[in-house]
Amino acid sequence: MKTVTRLLALMLTLIFLTPVGAGDEVRADSVLRVAVDALRIRSAPTTEGSEVLGMLHLGDYVVVGEYADENWVGIVAPDGTAGWACIELGDEVYLEPLEMDYGTEIYFTLKNWGGEPVPGVRLELAGTPVYCTTDDEGEVWFYPVPVGAWDLRCVLGDACAVVAGAVNPERKDEAAYTVDLDGPHALTVHHTYAESGIAKPNIYIYPVEEAEVSVRLTFPAGGRITVSDPPYGDGWTVAVTPDGTIDGERTFLFYEGRSPGSVQREAGWVVRREDLEGFLRENLAATGFYGHEIEDFVEFWVPRLDDHPFFALYPQYNTIYEGMVGLEVEPEPWTVIRLAYVIVGLEEEFDLMPAEIPAYEIGGFTVHEWGVILTPGDIDAYLY
Repeated sequence: MKTVTRLLALMLTLIFLTPVGAGDEVRADSVLRVAVDALRIRSAPTTEGSEVLGMLHLGDYVVVGEYADENWVGIVAPDGTAGWACIELGDEVYLEPLEMDYGTEIYFTLKNWGGEPVPGVRLELAGTPVYCTTDDEGEVWFYPVPVGAWDLRCVLGDACAVVAGAVNPERKDEAAYTVDLDGPHALTVHHTYAESGIAKPNIYIYPVEEAEVSVRLTFPAGGRITVSDPPYGDGWTVAVTPDGTIDGERTFLFYEGRSPGSVQREAGWVVRREDLEGFLRENLAATGFYGHEIEDFVEFWVPRLDDHPFFALYPQYNTIYEGMVGLEVEPEPWTVIRLAYVIVGLEEEFDLMPAEIPAYEIGGFTVHEWGVILTPGDIDAYLY
């Protein structure tokens, strides 16, 4: 049985990892996305008597091959493991097709500093198995394109100028980029996207003395404010005392928004529902939030997170958060701590690499912000 399993895995790997077209592309419509948090890779298209070869997690992308039937498909996992995975069973969907934008393409020519085309460069939609290789004219074409905002990664031992056009109904332009291709580098290409919800962020401000403070929010990857209190307008300008009182009547600035910016889901924590409040109190305190800020978070969020036995929490600290929503404060604060949790409800526990809490410089004019990032499907479920 083990010999057959190894032969099957080898055959699947050879079939999938050498796509049609001389190995120069994996199309997005030959890829499925894992829709649950723990999906086993099996040696045969059945749960009875088959060996478990590995595990897939929510958000993983797999290259698909032969379909055994309507429920089972041969796949290659991100780590190269080849086997079989269940597509759906009853009402439960385990593998889902990518949402495609057939009206969007990513097309450009890769050239060197002399303006000559560079053939044979592999370019990948980062985080997925989707890739193309530049042809003899240095041209590459991704079509169809999965809905989202993607990093385009290229690897070649040369420095090149990239002329790129990301075409969609909202944006039709061309732009020049310089990319040092000594190793993996990212060229961000934005097009039509599915937005995440920036849910209930609170901004707390503590000047060293009473001051007029201006706060502006930006959306580097695109996006917008949907709700704010007080009304945001062109930005907030408020009078703040050292204890954090704003305009004599409130303790934080509040907004909600939408943004397609990227988040990390490589590190975090899986927490049982009954342990959630205690974990959040400890985690927020360890990050540097004050007692009343923690109370505000726990009071709002813990009662709403009651529909799953487990929750995965993926923290987005200052740098990643800034890629979704930029925060500009004048005068410039000495300490800024920003944290948004991506929260995903789970039916089963799984192993997740623990996140490392950054070390912040503490003192002086201080600004804290916490929030939650939800997928479009979870916004209504948890907020309204």
